[in-house]
Amino acid sequence: MHKENKDHWAGFIKKTGQNLRAWPMAMLFLLLACAPPGAIQPVQPNQQQPYVLVTSNRAPTLTPFQPGAVTPLPTWPIPASPTASPTASPTASQTPIPTETPDLAPARPIYNLNVYWDYANRSLMVAQEILYPNQSGETLEELILAVNPNLWRGSFALTTLTVNGETVSNYSLSGQTLRVPINAPLASGQSLRLGLIYNLALPYSSGKFQNFGYTARQSNLIDWFPIIPPYLAGQGWLLREPWSYGENFTYALADFYIGITFADATPPVLAASAPASQEGNTLRYALPGARTFSMSASPEFLVASAEENGITVSSYYFAEHSAGGLAILDTTQTAVRTYQNTFGPYPHTSLAAIETELNDGLESDGLYFLASSFYANYDGTASNNLVMIGAHETAHQWWFGAVSNDQALEPWLDESLCTYAEHIFYEQNHPGLLNWWYNVRIRYYNPSGYVDSRLYNTTSFRAYVNAVYLRGALFLDDLRIRMGDEAFFAFLRDYYTRHQGHIATAETFFIVLADHTNQADDIIKTYFYYR
Repeated sequence: MHKENKDHWAGFIKKTGQNLRAWPMAMLFLLLACAPPGAIQPVQPNQQQPYVLVTSNRAPTLTPFQPGAVTPLPTWPIPASPTASPTASPTASQTPIPTETPDLAPARPIYNLNVYWDYANRSLMVAQEILYPNQSGETLEELILAVNPNLWRGSFALTTLTVNGETVSNYSLSGQTLRVPINAPLASGQSLRLGLIYNLALPYSSGKFQNFGYTARQSNLIDWFPIIPPYLAGQGWLLREPWSYGENFTYALADFYIGITFADATPPVLAASAPASQEGNTLRYALPGARTFSMSASPEFLVASAEENGITVSSYYFAEHSAGGLAILDTTQTAVRTYQNTFGPYPHTSLAAIETELNDGLESDGLYFLASSFYANYDGTASNNLVMIGAHETAHQWWFGAVSNDQALEPWLDESLCTYAEHIFYEQNHPGLLNWWYNVRIRYYNPSGYVDSRLYNTTSFRAYVNAVYLRGALFLDDLRIRMGDEAFFAFLRDYYTRHQGHIATAETFFIVLADHTNQADDIIKTYFYYR
């Protein structure tokens, strides 16, 4: 441990010692000190305010994310842990973990978290530090953080908050929004350190669209820690209101350093957004240049891994679905190879596919989730949801991870491209199934609606998918026919290259398109409302 780090954390502990009564929390500080840092017409857009900023409530409200009563905990026992397989053992990290956080403003935010996880009791204690550089071009007088776990009553308990080592007590936490005042305004080009200590009590994942929490067989940590959303000069923080279906966050690129120590004598198998290195009883993860960091733990996970062009691809699955678990490993490998050749390089060294008891597929950075029902219905061919949605979620590593976008107001920028990536996957790897894909994915639903429909002005999940996903894929297909294959794929590669590591918008999408064709105006007007 470097002396500067020792002094910094000694002061931090001294200032917050009154909150560290329990030895596990004290252990968190010791760990952190040694760690790395049917169509519906959309509403007319407000041209004066292209981004709708969050308006938080004073208390959690009755939404699909926040039931009126706390869901009672199920009484089933935790499944016994199987014998660990060699493939489940952590591997050396490809990226060295820094021993200290630099004092100079970094190129992007750095998240440093250390977690004491009691898996059996579904609870976590977290010490988190964020080194945040102000690159907005404006002076900031407060920070906004998105705190997804606070949407469930009793799930998030903040015990300590500091800015540059000084305790902050006049913050406000309402719904998903944490507002942190800055006593000395943060000028553009300067950085600050934000420290948080909090407890998480995982909610039961009972809802169709609820991703964060636990089920009988696993716990999923998705959007589980406070994050700082992007700041748009002249407009403010880009944080959207939650919705009952679809994602509402936009993620800035950041570096993540995570330490996990389990309280359990027999820890579960842990799947994460990056490979692990072992330090005693602690698993450490480094994921630079990513949007977020997610994990899933289960004592029942089996793991299969393979290499694809220097990328470690892993499949985490349950024993009764071993055929599907191995099939999705092969699908992910094939999809990575296909998309690297079509769009551009994959930005990380690993990718994990995780079976989950949730309803559908879900993307994150460095990993993705697929519903157990897809595995159960796998028929040994590529003409099923396991392969089709696996190809879709893999594509999100390009369109969500590498290239980010406003998922609430412009969800088509990732979902349309990922749906059309399914077309590319089947066309290049299973050409005999391409007509099957069109029939079951597109034609069956006879989709309607505007491709650029916003999350908040579609009448149902089905209408949202039909417009944004399916009509979006048809738009790209018509665009390809008009442009020809060579120009179309050159456009996709150029769009990816220009936007990798950044946040794309509809405007920047069409700017790149205009550099490759000026013959698409009629197609755009057919599919888009806001153009």
